[in-house]
Amino acid sequence: MKKLVSSVALLAIAGNLLMAGGDIAPVEPEVTIPVKETVLVDNVKYDGFYVGGALSHLRMNEDGISSGYALTVLAGYYLNKYFGIEGRYTRTLGDVDVDNGPTTVSQSDTLSNVGIYFKPMYSLTTGFSLYGLAGYGKSTYEKSGTDYSESGVQWGLGAKYELSNGFGLFVDYLNMYSDDDYDGLVAEDILFNAMNVGATYTF
Repeated sequence: MKKLVSSVALLAIAGNLLMAGGDIAPVEPEVTIPVKETVLVDNVKYDGFYVGGALSHLRMNEDGISSGYALTVLAGYYLNKYFGIEGRYTRTLGDVDVDNGPTTVSQSDTLSNVGIYFKPMYSLTTGFSLYGLAGYGKSTYEKSGTDYSESGVQWGLGAKYELSNGFGLFVDYLNMYSDDDYDGLVAEDILFNAMNVGATYTF
């Protein structure tokens, strides 16, 4: 008799608990979507998109030396810590100084360049690397209302230091033209190049 009473009591308690809890919802399995991980080496980013800017000095030895300070904007993508792809646009700010030997005069001319480059890199220490630029671009000299331009292979060399917060500092040299007869402007050998000092941010 005691066993029967105990069994009835247990059934009653279990029933009350089920009624109080209501319907029991099935547990949904948690689904996670894989996300590409950023390559970090000692907290330095080595892949992803980046943008940047630089203060540049353009120089062209055309009938003397034409030179001026310029602004460069750039954007690129790091495939990994060894290779990247980068596009740049550079244009002088203000007048161009023309040094023909005895005198130097300022003229309202413009030097500019646009190009896209393959960027191999070699890391020396954490965050510090050397790199090359090899690609195709178009340089332009707007002189006395006439545009002179040449397109072709361009190359450069540089060094960069990547900071741990995504920012980086760089300095480089870019050769934009090295040949004779620059679009009929002059027949002599022309060297059109740029020195750049700037910063980037990697997303």
